[in-house]
Parts: sequence; C-alpha cells; structure tokens
Amino acid sequence: MSIARTDTRLESRSTKPLGTALRLSTLALAAVAIAANFTDYGPLIPLLQRELHISSGATGLLSTLLYIGIGLSYLPGGWLADRYGSRRVLFGALLLVGIGGCLLPVISDLVWIVLCRFVIGLGAGAAIVAASQASRQGPYGAFGQGLFGGAMQLGAGLGLFATPALLDRFGWQGTFTAWGVLGLVASVLCLLALSGEPRLPATAAPRHLAAAFRSPSLWAIGLVHLGTLGLGQAIAPWLAVYFALSYGLPLPIAAMLGAVGQLSGMLFRPLGGMLLSRRVFTHSALMRAGTAIACSGVVMLALPLHVPLVTGWGLALFACGTTLPYAAVFDEAGHIGAESALGPGTAQGVVSVISAPASAFGPPLIGALLGHTGGFALPFGALVPVGVVALIAALVVGPIVARTRMGEDLSRLRERDPDAFLPRALASGSRVALPATALPSIVTLGASAQGGATIIQQLQHAGGLPLVLPRTPAPAHGEAGDLLADEAFFRETFDQHIWPLFCRLLVGRTQGLCLIEEGQGAEGMNGARAIDTGVLVQRETPDPWSAIMQRYLALLAWLVGMPVLGSGWELQSLQLNQRTNERKGPETDHLWPLPANLMACGGDSEELPAYSQFVAACAAYTPPSPEDLSPFRDEIREWLRRRDRALVRQLYQLQVACGQRTTEMFAMVTPALTRQPIKQEATKVIVGRT
Repeated sequence: MSIARTDTRLESRSTKPLGTALRLSTLALAAVAIAANFTDYGPLIPLLQRELHISSGATGLLSTLLYIGIGLSYLPGGWLADRYGSRRVLFGALLLVGIGGCLLPVISDLVWIVLCRFVIGLGAGAAIVAASQASRQGPYGAFGQGLFGGAMQLGAGLGLFATPALLDRFGWQGTFTAWGVLGLVASVLCLLALSGEPRLPATAAPRHLAAAFRSPSLWAIGLVHLGTLGLGQAIAPWLAVYFALSYGLPLPIAAMLGAVGQLSGMLFRPLGGMLLSRRVFTHSALMRAGTAIACSGVVMLALPLHVPLVTGWGLALFACGTTLPYAAVFDEAGHIGAESALGPGTAQGVVSVISAPASAFGPPLIGALLGHTGGFALPFGALVPVGVVALIAALVVGPIVARTRMGEDLSRLRERDPDAFLPRALASGSRVALPATALPSIVTLGASAQGGATIIQQLQHAGGLPLVLPRTPAPAHGEAGDLLADEAFFRETFDQHIWPLFCRLLVGRTQGLCLIEEGQGAEGMNGARAIDTGVLVQRETPDPWSAIMQRYLALLAWLVGMPVLGSGWELQSLQLNQRTNERKGPETDHLWPLPANLMACGGDSEELPAYSQFVAACAAYTPPSPEDLSPFRDEIREWLRRRDRALVRQLYQLQVACGQRTTEMFAMVTPALTRQPIKQEATKVIVGRT
C-alpha cells in the first residue's frame, strides 16, 4: 500500500513539470497570436497606401482602432478573468481575434479594415489580461509573466519579420488571413490545454472599479506602463518605415532590422521576471531602470543624425527599456489587486487602461507628423515627454505602493480587530516637531497624593520637566459613574472635556504621563502589574470625577504610544493583549510601574535608574499632532467606550466573585450605578454587550 502511494506521489511530481511546460507553451502561442496583430500591418503600410489611396495619417488608424479596442476590453477582460477564470476568457478573446483577422481582408475598404482591427483589439485586450492571470500562478509567477511578455515580443517581432515573406507568397489579403488563423488555433489550444486550471475566487465586484481607478499605486504603475509598453507599441509599427526612409534600405531588410529590436525584447521580459523571482531587484527598481533606458532610447532614435552607431544604440536601449519592466508592472499590479480585494485581473486591467492612450494615439500622431516633416525627428521627439512622465512616476512608485499596502493592512486590521487597528493607525501618523535641547515635558496626574512630591523630585533629578495637572472640576450635572452607563452623557463629556484636554496636552508637546494615585494601587511583579483586589477595594476615592478623567487621559496616552509611569492594571492588561496579538512584531514597551516602597526609600539613588529609563523614553518620544488624530476622533471615542464596557464587566465579575467587599469598591468607583435603578439596568446591558 505504501509502495503504491509512493509511486502515485512520484508520478504526480513527474507530471507537474510537464503540465507547467504545456501551459506556458500554450500561453506563449497565444501571446504570439495576439502580438503579431500589433505590427503585422507595419511592412504593408506603403502597399496599403497605394491600394486604398490613403495618407500616412489615415494608415495610423489601423493602429488607433486596434488599441482603442484593446483599451476598452482591458478592464472587462480582467474582471471576467477574476470572476470566471482565465481559460474561458482566453478562449472567447482569442476567438474574437481570429475572427477579426480572417474577416479583415474580405472587403478592401478602409472603414471595413479599421472596424475589423477594432474587433481584433477587443479580443486582444481581454486576452492579454486573462493570459497574464494564467501565467502568474505558482511560486515563480513573475517569471511566468515575463515569459508570456517575452512571447508577446516574439509575436510583435514576427509581425514585422514574417509579414514580408507572407506578402510575397499570399499577398496582403492572405497575410492578414494567416495571422487570423493563428488566433483561431490558439483559442482552441487554450481551451484544451488549460482545462485543469483552477477557477479563481470571485474577489472583484462592480463597486470596486471606481475604487481601483482612485488607487494612487495603480495610477503610478499605469504611468510607468504608459512610458514603457505604451511607448514601445506606439513606435514599433513605424520601425520598418524608419529604417527604409532614414537609410534607404529595401523594405524586407528594414523590416528585419525593426524585428531585431522586437525579438531582443523577448529576452528582456523573461529576464525581468527572473530577476524578480530570484529577488535580485525589486519591482520599483526595475521600473526605474526601464523607464530611464526607454526614454534614452527614444531620444537617440529621434536625433536627426542618421549615424548607424547612434541608431543601433538607440534601438537597443528602446527594446530593453520598453520590455524589461513588463513583469514588474503586471506582477505588482496583481499583488495590489489581490491584497486590496479588487481582484488581480481588475488591477492589471486598470494599469493597462492607463497605458492605452500611447498605444492608441501614438501611431497616428507619428504618421501625421511624418506626413508634414518627412522625417522622424519630430514624430519620435513628440513622444519623449511621455517617457519623462513615466520616469517621474517610476521614481515615486515605491513609496506610493508602500503607503498603499500599509493602508490596506490597516483596513483589514480595522475589520478584524478594531482595538489593535487604532494604536497602529495612530502610530503611522506624523509627529509634532520638538526642539532638540528641550527637557521632556511630563504631565503628572494626582500629584497631591501621598508620595507625589518625592516622585516629582525623582523626575527632575532624572532630567525630566514634570508639570502638575490640576484636578478636573466636576460638571454642573451628572456624576462620574454616569459616564459608564449613559451613552449621551459620555459623548457630551468626551466632546467638551476629554478630547479638548488631551489635544491641549499634545499641543503643549507632552512627552510622558505620570500616574501617581493609580500607580500606588498595584504592586510590581517581574516588571508586570497584577490586580490586588484587596488594595483596590479599600482604596478611597475622594474625587471620583478627577479619578475617571485621569483614567481616560491615561488610556489615550497609551493609545498614542506615550510613555506612562505608574500604570495600573487596566493599562497593563491592554499592553499584555497587544503583545499577545503581535507576537511577530517588535515589543515596544512604554509602560513603567512606580518603584515599590516609595516612601521608605525616599530619594535613594537605587531608585533613580527606573526614573532615568522613563525620562529617556519620554525624551525619545515624539507626540502626534492633533490634526493627525482628528480623522480618528469618532473611532477613539468608540475605543474608550469599549474600554468602559470592559471595565464594567471586570468590576461585575469581581463583585460576583468577592461578594459584598467588592460591592463597596464597585460603589466607590461608580456610585451612580448602585444608587439609581435605571443605571443598574444600564450596567447589566453593558455587561451583556461585553
């Protein structure tokens, strides 16, 4: 039995590479069938002008309508690939490419021909995105996409190189028909060879399309694609004419030289994918290199020098720069789409749509300018600004993508764990600039309590600047306990007292918080804090309102990462939960217990290290600006409300566990809850929610 299982596993391992090779080979054939239509009309331009009696500008419509169709089908093709899988979309799209190619030569009329080119474009755009989806499966998805892109370069090169040979044998009508038949064959092979491909999850929805076009990352990647792939597709159909007019070469030789640039690109696209898969370069590094090289190549081709060495270097740089970032663009867009729930196909479709204008309107622009000037200096030079825009986008794409991914991570965390989301979101905001020589400002709460003067002296000796916050006056109506039970009263108090006071502390550049009263109600155990219910029960609270306001300020200080000295059991439990939820992240402890036996040691030097560590942490801390916290104001209020519910639950559990002794503590901390039946019912509701 074990031998049979072993044979089955070995057979599975042996057939997997064969299946991968068959899948990639089929996708490569599909890429050739798609990309040949990008350039197959280039060598036929002089013949079509004579046969159809059209100008150079009108000839550019063969490319314009093709790329308009491609641009219109990018997004629907990606969305359909996300919903129904790439196999079905590839079959239908390639079938459309083949039918359009076969019907094109039926009528020798410009309107009919450009209409068929538009149909071919509709199929080609959807096929490109669907095939990119199919090729990015497995651990080397970037290499698979580069291989598919290299096959597309092979198809574009064959469109230039093989078309003259087909023209001599079959005429221009038979040439277009031959490329159409190739599309039909590729569609059938994709239907058969990709039959075992798993269906992708339906992650994209129509409501996500608007969000995709609002993504800064996709726009930056799309502009890079505009200045690489788009620029290449705009110039490639004119390369044969460029060599024929600039150097007086026969059309077959000129087409062969134009095809050399395209065929060399078929090596650069897989090379880019391999560099990404092996993590030699990052996505943004390849984009920067590609846009810079492509822009340089276009400039050299546009120079009116007609020096073979300059033209050769320009062609080489142009072929390398327009093809090297292909895998980086599509792989990065796919990752963003998958991480943001837009769908990888939808994201790739958006990037392709952004790059479509150069492909659609570049060739007719070149043709129109060529008709006026008779040379390629102005036609190619007019496209240099497109390369400059792409280069600028490539320089900023890395930081933009990093911020987008951070925002997406926070968005997912927000849905999964709101309590963990808020501290991380606030930590990612900007901070108030502080002078380098200023002493760290430390606000002390409860300084009038026993031992307060000693703590202030210790903070001063450690290099801090302790500031005493006076007691908060009680409001004209309501009691401290009402905040835990009365939702409207809590909201009013937060808006009028808690939030303004905390913002004033931030504006005053507070870098630390010292809790004297709360810190004396607990004992240190190995650097952590533990609840001492006996001390907590017997502790008197002469001013419940001031105590609960100090509690809210301490919670807000912990939320923004401010160092806190004398933290009680509630803050310690929050810190413990955060460490538990972020085991893989860095442990940034910003809570310090008050030294034990405070009054006994007084100003003894053995207690100074604890204060020194706290003051050093305060000096290194930079408070956030109130402006950055304002967008999270409602979420901060709800977070405090959840802390209130957790406190009521814990006090209720202590009341049940310890009996009447804890009931007295419960009455001292929340007196309104025990005196009014309505408040007691509200407390039960809160406990039930938690």
